[in-house]
Amino acid sequence: MRRLIAMLLSLCVLLCAAAPALAAGVTIRTFTPFADMDFAAQRYMDMITGWESKTGNMVEDYSGAQDEEWLLQMQEMIRRGEADVVVLPLHSGLTVGELVTVNELIAAAPEAGTKRFEAMKEADGSVLLAPVRLNWEALYVNTDVLAQFGLSVPQTYEELLTVCVMLGMNGVLPMANALCEWSEIVLDCAALSGADEAAYGTEASLSGAQDVLTTLTQVGAFGGDPWNLTDMDAEEKFISGEAAMRIDADGLAQMIPEERADSVVVVSLPPKDGQARTMLAGTPMFGVAVTRACWQDDARSAAAVSFIAELLAQEGVVSPVGGTLGSSIAALTKNAQDMTGVLYDMNPDGFESWAESVVAQLMTL
Repeated sequence: MRRLIAMLLSLCVLLCAAAPALAAGVTIRTFTPFADMDFAAQRYMDMITGWESKTGNMVEDYSGAQDEEWLLQMQEMIRRGEADVVVLPLHSGLTVGELVTVNELIAAAPEAGTKRFEAMKEADGSVLLAPVRLNWEALYVNTDVLAQFGLSVPQTYEELLTVCVMLGMNGVLPMANALCEWSEIVLDCAALSGADEAAYGTEASLSGAQDVLTTLTQVGAFGGDPWNLTDMDAEEKFISGEAAMRIDADGLAQMIPEERADSVVVVSLPPKDGQARTMLAGTPMFGVAVTRACWQDDARSAAAVSFIAELLAQEGVVSPVGGTLGSSIAALTKNAQDMTGVLYDMNPDGFESWAESVVAQLMTL
């Protein structure tokens, strides 16, 4: 009996000692689109559970499907000072009076890992969101196809050309892209590869794209007849592993079979001049911010910064797939310092005629 009483007293002492630590935690309110059918919904909830356990803080989450009702509820909660961390698309109608700028967040908490993208400017010129998820365009590579011929993922433009030549000599289609159909993404990536970042979207980048595509066509990168290939057929050739590479957008990742997730990677199309590009072709999708009301409370703001750091470290929030493919997507977006936008958005009136002229010239080679 005495031993039992002693054990109970010891337990009480331990509980009393732990109480201050538990009481020190704060509750933050989060608002994101990572819910319902979003691929990151479960991973996001798992992240919350892990963060709560690690920090002693709590999360009151209001995530939901992104629609008008969701956006209005989020805006209202922010304006009432009832939200702390929000993940939302650009141009949501919020201002620097309601959200902390990315510059402020980086200056106060550089350890959070937030980035400032010029591409995420609001209408008034402020940058309120640090990038979380991006609509990107890049080069997909079937690494197992390359490995059959002792080849590795091309890191330079010269290596890309060599890989294309070697694959063609072995009867393998190097790049599965239909140049007469849905060529916009190919042109975006070729424009970034063929000209300096500062020239992207100008005539110089359009000429650079033509130079890159001309050279790739001359070495047989797109096969013997890319003009009569439908994009659906080209896509299937890559997904099945019949072709080695394909220039495409983020949506293709969700079509790669799970059993091939460790045999595919995504990289930027290598730059022709050998100078590294810090921008990624494409546009931002979602960004994260701390509300102004939260920022004015020391305990809540510290918890919010910690939460954002955890969020940005999660591969599962930016990639809909796992394996090597998911890791390469996370690395692709993490390494980007900004987004270029897409050529069509920069010149919607003249883009179609320019694209057609480039394809027409390639057909004469």
